[in-house]
Amino acid sequence: MEERFRLMVESVRDYAIFLLDGNGDVQSWNAGAQRFKGYRADEIIGKHFSVFYPPESLARNLPAHELTEAARVGSFEDEGWRVRQDGSRFWANVVITALRDPQGSLLGFAKITRDLTQRRNHEEALRQSEERFRLLVEGVADYAIFMLDANGHIATWNVGAKRIKGYEADEIIGKHFSVFYPADAIESGWPAHELEVAAQSGSFVDEGWRLRKDGTRFWASVTITALRDEAHRLIGYAKLTRDLTERKRTEAIEMAGKQRDDILDAERSARMSAQRTARIKDEFLATLSHELRTPLSSILGWTQILMKRDAKLATGDLQRAIEVIDRNARAQVQLINDLLDLSRIMTGKMRLDLQQVALVDIVRAAIESAEPAAQAKDIRLKAILDPMPATVTADSGRLQQVVWNLLTNAIKFTPKGGQVQVLLQRVNSHIELSVSDTGIGIPPSFLPHVFDRFAQRDSSTSRSYGGLGLGLAISKQLVELHGGSIRAASQGEDKGSTFFVDLPLSIVQIEDEGPERIHPTASTAFDDAPLPKLDGILIVVVDDEPDARDMLKRLLEDQQARVEVYDCANSALEALKQSKPDVIVSDIGMPLMDGYQFMRSFRASEPPGQRTPALALTAFARSEDRKRSLLSGYQAHIAKPFDVGELVLLVANLVGR
Repeated sequence: MEERFRLMVESVRDYAIFLLDGNGDVQSWNAGAQRFKGYRADEIIGKHFSVFYPPESLARNLPAHELTEAARVGSFEDEGWRVRQDGSRFWANVVITALRDPQGSLLGFAKITRDLTQRRNHEEALRQSEERFRLLVEGVADYAIFMLDANGHIATWNVGAKRIKGYEADEIIGKHFSVFYPADAIESGWPAHELEVAAQSGSFVDEGWRLRKDGTRFWASVTITALRDEAHRLIGYAKLTRDLTERKRTEAIEMAGKQRDDILDAERSARMSAQRTARIKDEFLATLSHELRTPLSSILGWTQILMKRDAKLATGDLQRAIEVIDRNARAQVQLINDLLDLSRIMTGKMRLDLQQVALVDIVRAAIESAEPAAQAKDIRLKAILDPMPATVTADSGRLQQVVWNLLTNAIKFTPKGGQVQVLLQRVNSHIELSVSDTGIGIPPSFLPHVFDRFAQRDSSTSRSYGGLGLGLAISKQLVELHGGSIRAASQGEDKGSTFFVDLPLSIVQIEDEGPERIHPTASTAFDDAPLPKLDGILIVVVDDEPDARDMLKRLLEDQQARVEVYDCANSALEALKQSKPDVIVSDIGMPLMDGYQFMRSFRASEPPGQRTPALALTAFARSEDRKRSLLSGYQAHIAKPFDVGELVLLVANLVGR
């Protein structure tokens, strides 16, 4: 056996394997040692192994140090230059292992050497190539070439960037690249738009005005390229900028000077305006969705907790749940219904359940519902209803919604002690409903716009009356869907208003309206089916809304999970430097740093090969919001309000339960 082992070692050619005695003299020699170092066995055995070391290593007494360390700790490993018999050098990986007898006495050393010269040369060539490229980029003076991190903050700066933009590296590194953009571009959201396009398509190319440090403008050609790692995670952007001011000036002169500039600037302004309009629209819809869905999330969560058959709530928790539900629901439910109705009307999806109904019954029901609000303001609510039977073909629920809107508006805009009158009468082949009040009236300038969507007489931040201006717009659409008409009249400010609704008594044509309409406030009750337990799972929850945090903590702890909650992304990032959760559940709409920035920053800080599961639980619920969440590094996206069962199942799935 020993003989076979000796023959195997001696025949190995890819490794130099030999023995040293306790003083470091060579005792054996294999084929690989002869190939690497050039010595035959009879030329080297008996000599000290320091002959393989260059003069600078001998000056540091490296051979003796290696033997001392190997004897002290058992082995020694190093990489460095070694010398062949002919004096040439090679880069070696060396392992020296101390050999001891059963009593622990040192017998000598085993030495294994690998020739890594080719790998070393390749690494050195790569390093030199990277260094040459770095020096090349840093030395380019005609182009601003710099790097951005995943959130758009400047990470590097070259000579060209300093020359074109005027900033020293220590003045600008760490700042957001939007500092180079004029105010109108920033207001329109253009810098973020550039990064979003680059992230989605790989690059973004544009020309436009940019700002130098001293505030002067220059016309720039800009290319932004998204950079991704091996796992296709976004790690930042490369940005290249050219100063084309002189070219633009020359083009302007050739094309009649100022006129050409005005045309180009007008086109640029039009693009900016279009982008700003789109941004305002998106922000309005997104913010509105967020403001509606966030409180509904708390409502639905607490409701489902209360409905669980095994729920055991303390008196304080029960009272708190009721208060949260009441506070959030009263402020939001009407607005949600109005928005959903508006959406259905605008997309042609409003469906009516048409039947023969008595309009007088609908009006009476609406009056009864509005009576408490009128009494609270000491407003006299007077009704004059034609006793003659008059039926219309209508959706009774939708017509009651129209009457309710008119009544609540009249009460809302009528001062304490005023009067609201409802008159229902038959006029020829129509039936007419009018609602009159002694309130603030409508100025003549606003009267033509009173039924416009989102139209409000006073839209300032100091206005006295809330709402989004949807009620009358929806009422107009609903009346017209019934084949009728609605109009408003007023003698002016402080002279009251009257709204007239005319509906035909004849049966209108009824088309197939598809499946029965489901009321928009319908919700899914908590399923009593058993949900997977989350015991042993650490979940980090990030949400700036206290009600949402409390509710999430409660329902996840009910499934035996350990939960850590944070009220902002910055505090969560700090905690995640120490804590290693099994899953992260994060909101998107948060101050200072939103959920997209939070997840990009967290992913950039994760060690290679580690990817903590993350779920975006947010009131930003559009398809583009979901896409942005996934691009930012989340694995899943759930819109608020959410179903508790769905959340628990998804968390369990993310952690492999």
